Amino acid sequence: MTTKDLMVWPPGGLLTFDEAMYLICYGAVLFRSVSVPAHHAAHPHAHFHSFLELSNGHRIREASFPMAMLDDYMSFPLDEAWDEPAPWNTLEQPSMTLCFGRYPGTMTFSRYIGRLNRPAASLKCASMILLRELGVSRIFDRLHYLQDKKNNAVASEEERNFLYGELLVDPESDIRNGNTVRDIDVLSDLLSSEIWIDFSDPGEQIVAQHHVNGRCGASAELFFHQLLLSTELARRIDLCATYAGHSSGHLLSALPRRVAWGVRMSVRFFQNLAFEEVQQTDPTNGRSYSLVPQNKYAQIETVLDVGYSLKWPNMPQIEAKMMAESAGQAIQCLQWTMPSVTFLTGIVMPGPMASWMVLSCLLDCDHEDRTALYGLKELRPQSGFQYLSNTYWYWESMVGKVLGAMQGSKCVAGWIGPCISTPDLERVEYVRIHHERAPERIREKHVKTVAARSEPLGTLNGSYPVSNFHLPLPYSSTVDCIRVEKLALVPLYNLSGCDGPQNVEHKIAVQFAVNGRSIPVRLRYDVSFIAAAACSAGPHVLFYNYTYKQIQIDQLLYITEWAERFAKNPIGEGVSSDEENDSDIDKVLVIVAYGAADNAVLARAWCVHLGLSAVVADINRTCLGCTIREAYAARVAVAIISDFKEVDEEQVPRASARFAKR
Repeated sequence: MTTKDLMVWPPGGLLTFDEAMYLICYGAVLFRSVSVPAHHAAHPHAHFHSFLELSNGHRIREASFPMAMLDDYMSFPLDEAWDEPAPWNTLEQPSMTLCFGRYPGTMTFSRYIGRLNRPAASLKCASMILLRELGVSRIFDRLHYLQDKKNNAVASEEERNFLYGELLVDPESDIRNGNTVRDIDVLSDLLSSEIWIDFSDPGEQIVAQHHVNGRCGASAELFFHQLLLSTELARRIDLCATYAGHSSGHLLSALPRRVAWGVRMSVRFFQNLAFEEVQQTDPTNGRSYSLVPQNKYAQIETVLDVGYSLKWPNMPQIEAKMMAESAGQAIQCLQWTMPSVTFLTGIVMPGPMASWMVLSCLLDCDHEDRTALYGLKELRPQSGFQYLSNTYWYWESMVGKVLGAMQGSKCVAGWIGPCISTPDLERVEYVRIHHERAPERIREKHVKTVAARSEPLGTLNGSYPVSNFHLPLPYSSTVDCIRVEKLALVPLYNLSGCDGPQNVEHKIAVQFAVNGRSIPVRLRYDVSFIAAAACSAGPHVLFYNYTYKQIQIDQLLYITEWAERFAKNPIGEGVSSDEENDSDIDKVLVIVAYGAADNAVLARAWCVHLGLSAVVADINRTCLGCTIREAYAARVAVAIISDFKEVDEEQVPRASARFAKR
C-alpha cells in the first residue's frame, strides 16, 4: 500500500453516523454470528455459526479451494442455489466448504467458530412400522429397477403396493391414502433405528467394506437393504421438493441425522455405480448383477491431480498403474485397499475421510514398502508421515499448521506438503504426534457477542469523535536472520503396549538458526491459525479500545508475558473452571513476519509452543486494523502479518489433458 492509497486521517471534528460509516466502515470486514436450532434433538439444542460481510452487506467468500481439489467430495450443500453455502447449510457439520483457509495450515473464521458445534443426541421414538422379509435377490432386482426409474412415478399404485405390500408392514397404511409426505415419515421413522449403518460416523464411511467381497454376507445384506429403503425415501423427497418448490436438501435437513446421511449415501451410490445384469448359463439360478463404476475416469483424474500437486514421489509409476486401471471397466478390488475402492467407485461421503481415501489410492499405486504406514488406515488428525525425501502432515495436526508457512508447502486435499524431511524417521515411516490441548478461549456464549466485540465504530452512538480513532500502520522493515534448520522428533511412549511405530507418539521440535544461534522450539499445544479475511479500500482506522503491541519477528523470543496473560493453565494442567480462561482479550500482539517464509514458521512455532492461537494475515490483502479486529472477534491474543508472495511453479497438466492424449 503506497502513501497515495491512504485516506486522509484525521478529517477533524465530530462525525455523524453516516459520515462514520463511510470514512471508518467502508470496505472493512464485519463479523456476524447466528444461532440455528438443531432438528430432532433429544433436548433443546442450537448450533452457532458465523459469517463475514462488508459494510454494504455483501458476504465475503472466506474459503479458498484452489488446491483443495476435493470440495465436491468433502461437502454437500443442502441448497444448491447458493454460490457459496452458508456454514449452517451443509449436511456435514462443521462445514467442510468453509474449512480451509487461504494460507496452508490455516482455517477460516467460520470454521473456527463452527468447530464448537457437536452433534446433538437424537430424539428416540418407537416406530410401529415393521420390515417384511425380503430376499437378497429381490432387493437387487428392485435396486436394478430403480436406477433408471423416474421419481414422478413414486405416487403410483404400483409403487405403493411394493412399499406396503413387499417392503413394509404398516398398521395404518389403509388411512394414508397414498400420501407421499406420510410415506416419508414412515421411511424416516424406520431408518432412525440403530440397527442400520450410521454413515455420519467416519468409521462407517469406507462404504466399500459393506458391499465388496461379501455380497451374500450379513453385513452386505444389511447394507443393500438400507440402500433400498434410503433410495425409496430419496425418491419421495425429490418428488415433494419438486411440488413444494424447495430443494431436496431443504427437506433433507429436516430429517434425523442418521437418516439424512443414509439418503445422501444412496444418492452417491446411484450417481457413481450401476447394477448391470450378468447373463446366467442356468436360468434357474435367478438373476445376477455386477456393480459397474460410472465415473472411474474422473476419480483417477482427481488422484493424479492431487499427487502431482503434492509433488508426490514416483508419480510416473503411479500414473502408469492408474492408466492400466482405467483400461478396464470394473475395479480390480484385490489390488486395492477398501478406502481406495471406496474413492475409485465414487461413493465418498461428506467430511474429512476423502483426504485419507485419496492418500490411500496414491499409496496403493506406489511400489515402496507401505507396512510402515499402517497407521494411515485410521483417521488420526495429529499425524503425518515421511515418504522418501519429504514429509506430509494432516492439515489439523499442529506440525502441519506450523510447516504450512514454509516456502513451497501447499494444502492439497487436506494434506500439507511437501515439507522438510527429518533424519529422525525412516525413509518411509508413519508418525503420531504427542500434543496437549490448548486453552479454549471462545465458547458458545462468546459467539453471540462476535459483532459487538469487533464493531469498527467501537460503540454505536449518534456521533463519533475523531479523536477516538487512529490509523494503524504496520512496520515496513524486513528481518532476514532466521532460517529453519531441521525437524527433530523424539519417541515418547508406546500407547497400547505392543510394538509398532503406529503405536508410538513423538515429541517434535523445529530447530531455527536465529542470528547465528541454533534455537529449538518444541511444538506442544494444538492451537488454531485463522486466515484473515480480505478487506477492501483499506487501510481502515481503529477504535481506541482495540489496543495492540507490534514487534518484529526477531524480537519474538524475548516476549514472555503473553503466555502468562493469555495461555496460562492450559487444559490438562489444572484448569478447574471456565472462568480461568474467560477474561476478555485486552491487547493483541502483532508479529511482523515479512520477508523469508521461515519468519512466519518461527511465529507459528512460537504460538504452538506457548498455546496461543493466532490470526494470520497477508498485509497486501488485509489491513492491520481489520486483522486486529478479527483477533478480538475470535478472542485470540496474537496476529501474524506477512507479505505472501506468489511463486510461479511449473504447471503440471491436469489429468484430463493427459487422458485426452491417450
